[in-house]
Amino acid sequence: MKKLLKWAGVIIGSLVGLLIIGAIALPFVLPLEKIKELVTARLSEAIHREIKVEKVSFNLFSGIKLEKLSVSNREGFAKKPFVSADAIELRYAFWPLFNRQIIVKEFRLVKPEILIEKNAGGTSNYSDMTGSGEKRRTQKVGHGTQEEKKQGFSLVIDTFSVHQGHITYSDYGTKTSSEIKNANLTISGIALALVKPIDFKFSAVAVYQKKDLPLSLAGKLGIDLKKDKISLAPLTLNVAGEKADFTAYLAGLKTTPSVNFTLSSKKLSLDPLLALFAAGAPAEKKKANKGELTKIVDNATKAVSPQYRVNGRINIENLAVQNFKLDKVDLLISLANKQVSLDVKEIVLYDGKLSGLARINLAISGLSYNLKNLKLAGFNSTPFVNALIETFLTSQPDYKDLIDKVYGKLDLALSLAGQGVEPQDVFANAIGNGSFSLTGAELKRLKTLAEIGRVIKSNSLQNDIKLKDLRAAFLLNKRVLNTKQIRFDSKDVKANFAGGADLGNQQWVPGNRLSLRLSPDATKGLAKEFSLFRDKDGWFELTVEMTGSLTKPVPKPILDKPIEQALGKIKLKIEAKEVEIKQQVQTEIDKKAEAAKKTIEDEAKKKLKELIRF
Repeated sequence: MKKLLKWAGVIIGSLVGLLIIGAIALPFVLPLEKIKELVTARLSEAIHREIKVEKVSFNLFSGIKLEKLSVSNREGFAKKPFVSADAIELRYAFWPLFNRQIIVKEFRLVKPEILIEKNAGGTSNYSDMTGSGEKRRTQKVGHGTQEEKKQGFSLVIDTFSVHQGHITYSDYGTKTSSEIKNANLTISGIALALVKPIDFKFSAVAVYQKKDLPLSLAGKLGIDLKKDKISLAPLTLNVAGEKADFTAYLAGLKTTPSVNFTLSSKKLSLDPLLALFAAGAPAEKKKANKGELTKIVDNATKAVSPQYRVNGRINIENLAVQNFKLDKVDLLISLANKQVSLDVKEIVLYDGKLSGLARINLAISGLSYNLKNLKLAGFNSTPFVNALIETFLTSQPDYKDLIDKVYGKLDLALSLAGQGVEPQDVFANAIGNGSFSLTGAELKRLKTLAEIGRVIKSNSLQNDIKLKDLRAAFLLNKRVLNTKQIRFDSKDVKANFAGGADLGNQQWVPGNRLSLRLSPDATKGLAKEFSLFRDKDGWFELTVEMTGSLTKPVPKPILDKPIEQALGKIKLKIEAKEVEIKQQVQTEIDKKAEAAKKTIEDEAKKKLKELIRF
């Protein structure tokens, strides 16, 4: 036992002695100021920015620490540093130090503050760090090798990590900002990146609408320089507990870049992700100048080379975006020659299905689009129409009056083409046609019909209307929506509409006709003067032209038929009177003829008597 304790004491004493010797010798083997100069020089050259480190310290157990790091911001932006951090920690392998080789097991950036800015012209404070391409890479490698030879030791990094980072994004053009806090990143396996995939993990808390939103990203990155390929498989994204899986394969990076990808999820909300890219909502919205949005889109599409190729499939269940909730999304997407194609295999939402084809041309200023054979089938119209109104019509006055007005199953067929992203251009250039039908429907007190009902004092039109069928065919051109025929049929109300609505000026197009037929039960309280508007079965018939604004229509009665009917009745009365007068005249003539005949007979008798007496 004593012998065992003796040898244990010798071993422990030797190790302690070795550590003491190492602690004394390492500053000579490993000159800290040279490491500081090497790290700052390498990083400065890589990102084209001035890098400052206040001091460098060494701990035999924890490693090398470069304290109070700062990276200068781009000229023309905020005076604050682009990146500042409490420290850079280099956790090294111990024994290779004696061979003047620094093998960094982990390069850790502690509590970095990163400031990302975009000016009014759309230029970012980091965009100058991505230039110079191959020349920069060549210079970096060459200079680094010379520097290592000059310093007498080499530097190898296996893991890079960020601990408790904070990212602030400011867009001075749109006056928006957002932040990501408590960001943690780990990239491991860098030293063997050409042999096996790199592992990476990222987690953070995004601030969205003043609420904390946890998110994470993890996956593997494979690099094959010989085949000029990069793979991301698998990649997992978690947003507030919702998960999406992504795989991607990039090839031909030096010649014709191409990407093949798949995206799948069982439940996903896009609003938080959109908010991160859009940097949140501005505190005060200002109307953009005409053409400003087109410039932004054009600048973005310039970065898309005609050589880029993309093919992918998106398969997501329980997707939420803005006011829409989709049960399933299955579509194919492709990009070639700056032409984007979307093949909507199936989108299931609101108990219905959507399918169709879409083409977007990125080569044209402001984009151009073409929707073909877009079909909706069996939609529950109430939540769907409400979502459309709350998403696209909120700028219209009294848009809330349209909420919860339409009930029933909706079928829709649509083809639409146009150009432009400016709101005024979207309507001006859109050309389309289609049809819809609403079955088992109910209309909740529409202003148009209610106004007509008020004029003719019909309670039926001023109340909710249950319909057997509502259908129409329509054309859209130059912001004017024309309908060949809108018709609906209910127990007490039957209607047909043909004409147009100027969506640009929010006015009814002259010449439209709305024909109404109301049952005797629905119009039994009408005054007698309206009897001219009834047909032989007692149904009330009225044709009007809709005039004025779309939101406050003024129905103008078309009285041709009632007048014709009234004239017909008058004509009948005249003809009857004519017959009556003729009969009266004939009777008078007959009476006078009879009287004349009698007078002649009396005269004849008198003459005859006189002759006989003679």
